[in-house]
Amino acid sequence: MVAEPLKLQPFDESDFAPLIAQVPDARFLLQWAGPEYTFPLDPFQLRQTLAKAWGRVPGFKVYKAVLSASSQTVGHIQLMDIDHESGTCVLGRVLIFPEHRGQGLGKALVRAALTEAFRTVGLGKVTLLVFAFNKPAVATYCSLGFVRSLPDPAPHAVGGESWDVLAMELSRERWDELTAGL
Repeated sequence: MVAEPLKLQPFDESDFAPLIAQVPDARFLLQWAGPEYTFPLDPFQLRQTLAKAWGRVPGFKVYKAVLSASSQTVGHIQLMDIDHESGTCVLGRVLIFPEHRGQGLGKALVRAALTEAFRTVGLGKVTLLVFAFNKPAVATYCSLGFVRSLPDPAPHAVGGESWDVLAMELSRERWDELTAGL
């Protein structure tokens, strides 16, 4: 199935409740957002993230994913730790809401965020961390040109489990090669 085109729009306080509703438990929150947020996710934590997106040279860009034709919000994504001097950022908190999965929207969302990072913000490299067991996310990142950047961080202890973490990166040069003619 071909995904309906997505657009990124700024995430704001009116988007808090729909996003919070997507986070059923602490395990999901950790898998999606990493250790910075604690369960239950709440407006205070999201306001702290939004504060990083304000100012003359913000260190974060926080977006909701909206279907172009219907304006329905279907996901969320962030460009984090933007370092304009080194030309890098971390892609994270990538989420397609469950009822919209399996339609190629995750790939469209990441593609839109990469276009924003490389073409609008003017960065030279985007990195990310992903749990190795999240095979759909890993496949999406690889299909868009991300490669492993070693060494991987230490595994993350969750309860009695150990979650392996993969570090990945994509340069603007590689992105430009892969998207030439699109």
